[in-house]
Amino acid sequence: MLNLSRIRIGLVLGLFVLAAVVPASARQPRVKLATLAPKGTSFHLILQEMGQAWRAAPDGGIRLTIFTDGTMGGEGDVVRRMGLGQLQAGLLTTSGLTEISDRVSGFQNIPVAYRSYDEVEYVRERLGPQYAETLREKGFVVLGWFDSGWVQIFSKERLERPSDMKGGKVFVVPGSPGTLEIARSIGTQPVELEPTDVLVSLQTGLVNIAPAPPIYALAAQFFQPAPYMLDVNWVPLSGAVVMTTRMWDRLTDGQKQVVMESAAAACAKLTTRAREEMQESIDAMVKRGLEVVKPEGENREEWISFGESLHPAIRGGVVPAAEFDEIMQLLEAYRAANPNA
Repeated sequence: MLNLSRIRIGLVLGLFVLAAVVPASARQPRVKLATLAPKGTSFHLILQEMGQAWRAAPDGGIRLTIFTDGTMGGEGDVVRRMGLGQLQAGLLTTSGLTEISDRVSGFQNIPVAYRSYDEVEYVRERLGPQYAETLREKGFVVLGWFDSGWVQIFSKERLERPSDMKGGKVFVVPGSPGTLEIARSIGTQPVELEPTDVLVSLQTGLVNIAPAPPIYALAAQFFQPAPYMLDVNWVPLSGAVVMTTRMWDRLTDGQKQVVMESAAAACAKLTTRAREEMQESIDAMVKRGLEVVKPEGENREEWISFGESLHPAIRGGVVPAAEFDEIMQLLEAYRAANPNA
């Protein structure tokens, strides 16, 4: 008769031997990353370069699969899929990050608060580490922060003054009840949409005003049904590349170092390239019929005052009061130290 104990021992030993001879590449961690960025854009290409660095990481490397064009849903969907383990990483704007913690919302959601990229970086450098710790407590590791230029306002009709927005149907990203209330309070009708649905919504008239960064407006062809762009730097489009702590904890120390270094480098490269592409995108759209509306003098001051008039409602309604106050204090400190900036 067969000795079952010996058979079991033999099977176990065989599995150990098999594990030892299976090539490392077959056991390498696999990371699925989602982004709304369209395929073939600089966002996508830079993420692919990052993936090449991950594959060359120690201990067998890491295999990165990138899902572009919102194929995994909106950013709220991406965060939920990461929580379920269906995705392990994401390139998220502030809208997606606020699904994890609203502390980060001030990086983006305070109209006309930031006057330059230097101010954006100044605030991010000082608050990024503590916000990263908050996100880590929620189960997400920040691999790098980025911004990709300014959000401008695209519209079907020409907007000369803030009053021209009244009655307009404005695209807003889902997940911010405070933003909806603010939009209603200024006489506009907010319509919650995923960015991937805005083009069709402009074409059908579901919305007629769409805040968006010029890079995305060009890639998504916003400017065709919305041929006017208001040249006011409304808010910076900021975000981060994040990974779930469950995935992070599976990596070896050597892999973690490569992932963190390459992701930080990718975010820095993405920021630089996106800022360059902002003007390139505007120029390309102008050649195809976009009209840039440039407020001057008192008219520009009117738009700035309009944006600032929203701050009391945003403080505590969209951005937590403590975070709002800290950001405004940092901006005041920067301007005091750099009066000629």
